[in-house]
Amino acid sequence: MLKQACLLCKIVGAFAIIGALNWGLVGLMQVNLVEQLLGVGTTLTRVVYGIVGLSGILLLLSYFVVCPACKK
Repeated sequence: MLKQACLLCKIVGAFAIIGALNWGLVGLMQVNLVEQLLGVGTTLTRVVYGIVGLSGILLLLSYFVVCPACKK
């Protein structure tokens, strides 16, 4: 699916996957990998969460709107 996508779609997909894996770890093992790697409550952690959230929104929009960069 992402193999033939443009760079923007690959980045959005990668951050969505990172977010999904992190939530899976939180749900199954109560381990928040983002906070462990970047620190609890740091600005960088909030930036990563913001990017993951934005990626989720863009991925949701891709079900309704064609990507302007790759036309897929």
